[in-house]
Amino acid sequence: MNPFAYEPLNSPLARLGAPSKAFFLACASMAAMRFGLPALIALLGAGIFLLAAFRIGTSGMGRPALALGVLVAFSALVRGLLPGDGRIFAAETLGASALYAARLAAVFVFARLYYASTKAAELGDYLSLAARKARSWFGGKKRIEADSPASDSPAADPGMMLSLSLLFLPRVFEHYRNVREAAEIRGYGLRRRSMSGAMAMLQTFLYVSVRGALRTALAMELRGYSPSRTIIAPALKAADAAVAAAGLALLAAAFLGL
Repeated sequence: MNPFAYEPLNSPLARLGAPSKAFFLACASMAAMRFGLPALIALLGAGIFLLAAFRIGTSGMGRPALALGVLVAFSALVRGLLPGDGRIFAAETLGASALYAARLAAVFVFARLYYASTKAAELGDYLSLAARKARSWFGGKKRIEADSPASDSPAADPGMMLSLSLLFLPRVFEHYRNVREAAEIRGYGLRRRSMSGAMAMLQTFLYVSVRGALRTALAMELRGYSPSRTIIAPALKAADAAVAAAGLALLAAAFLGL
């Protein structure tokens, strides 16, 4: 399973607007990087509670969490290795490493909340609409018309570039899963693991990723994509304002040291 795949199922979170959820994710991530341990544990617990309350499953989070654990363990090793006083490892650095692990875990949980309930294109659509509105407000005589050559430049549709960027992480996991399953079906690597085998898997993964990017570009071309495309985004609701306010409250608490 892909922990960053869109799978709204029956979650009420899927009915909220993408801008408010993205804003809350940014605020929660910044707060996680500033909170002390008690507030950080509360934030992580709140994220886990929200996963259950909004009926977003945890299936597929195991392997990424394990990879995150390996990253944290490596960071802890580097942080405390050879402190310079004759010891091999400084045990007093483990507290800071544990705090770092909790920070990453909180960001991971809230990222799961966002990606599982939000289509990548939703946030991009709002960004493109906002950019067009800003040009109509401040462009004056230089305002870009829909049929002008400038409207066909990528800068006229920044939301599409954002959408493709947000799709990067889910597609990385999807390509990795496809490569791993194809290798297992063919019995590759069942006898022993080696560096040469890992490099072969990495080469295949890179090839599949590049091929996927080329197919995305071809699909956009075949469908007649234009930066001046028509965009219809749902109106934001009062609940979206409440979510954004909750993000601001988290951010204020983090910067005030509460």
